[in-house]
Amino acid sequence: MTYAWTLAALWLGLALLATLFALWFRVSTALTEIIVGTLAQLILGSLFGTDVLGGNESWIKFLAGAGAIVLTFWPARSSIRWCFGATGRKRRRSV
Repeated sequence: MTYAWTLAALWLGLALLATLFALWFRVSTALTEIIVGTLAQLILGSLFGTDVLGGNESWIKFLAGAGAIVLTFWPARSSIRWCFGATGRKRRRSV
């Protein structure tokens, strides 16, 4: 169980580091998350082995899959919300 908490703390620390870099360099958070994740795998993988970030853990695969599904359908949700508004009725466009 300690391994799971250590791994979760490592992932959250990397996410925090990526967010701070994004704020500091004023670039996209997604871009810095990709860069920090790639560099972390490169550095930690070369020092401690290829599975140091736990990419084959079942709970990490689940969270990655759930995040991919949410991010895939999130834009459709916001466009439906813009079209119908909070009440669910079709908005009228003024001419």
